[in-house]
Amino acid sequence: MAHLPSLQTLRAFDAAGRLKSYSKAAEELGLTHGAVSHRIRELEERLGVTLFKRVGNTMVLTNEGQLLQVQVRQGLSLLEQAFHAPARPTTKKALQHVVVTAVPSLASTWLFKRLAEYRHERPDVDVSLRVSEALSDYKKEGIDVGVRLGLGGWPGLNAAKMFDEALTPVCTPDYAERLNLKRPEDLKRATLLRNPWTPWSRWFRAAGLDWPEPATGPSFDDAPLLLRSTLEGQGIALGRHWLAVDELRAGKLIAPFDLSVRDDFAYWLVWPTGRSTNASATTFREWLAARAAAEEHPCPIQAAHTVDV
Repeated sequence: MAHLPSLQTLRAFDAAGRLKSYSKAAEELGLTHGAVSHRIRELEERLGVTLFKRVGNTMVLTNEGQLLQVQVRQGLSLLEQAFHAPARPTTKKALQHVVVTAVPSLASTWLFKRLAEYRHERPDVDVSLRVSEALSDYKKEGIDVGVRLGLGGWPGLNAAKMFDEALTPVCTPDYAERLNLKRPEDLKRATLLRNPWTPWSRWFRAAGLDWPEPATGPSFDDAPLLLRSTLEGQGIALGRHWLAVDELRAGKLIAPFDLSVRDDFAYWLVWPTGRSTNASATTFREWLAARAAAEEHPCPIQAAHTVDV
């Protein structure tokens, strides 16, 4: 190994090649200009080639110098990797887990976006969402929190109401303008999108319309699909406020009539009875309850007249 140039010589050559200046290389390495010049001259004598040529005020590598610089840089890089002190391993905090179940309609609309917010706020908590209409055995299946649509009072579960649900016709602004929907009776010109779980007849009665339940028109037994059809301008739907709230706030949908009817069912936050050992589940449940309470009155429809029918 005695025939190899010193590491300081190789570093001086590399710096001068990068900076195109012996003076700047000397400044970077804490050497004198003469020391850098001497080390490069030493290399040239060893190799029998000229490594630099002066062009104006800069020192430019010759072809031989460029070839040597590639090899020197590779060698220095390997040495830096070999002797680089590895960072001390950090102890990664174990993720906390919360298992949530929810009815499909709210899971794919309002809840979907709020879960994304929670994950952003609490990256240390791993939230798993299970979507199901069935009422599961929470303790047996390891479920911490649930969101249900109903009247409340499920055996083996604590329940706290998140928010009441109300129904009102919703459509795109373009659809309302195109059909000039100003008063409830203007619906005779519209395509009424249907859902067997939310019949139009009760809203008709509240609006003073003596109309039978529509027997024709696109029908969807899935509320999010009904909402999607509405967003595509296929007609007007009797929408659930909390499934359409984000689209209403964004102006993608509007409620053209100042009338809502309260649904029989409400959305409930539920969790197993007995003492829970999952503190993260309790924190999440409290966060979701607070988030729901803060949205009790959706801005675009807060002035709507809601009636019980």
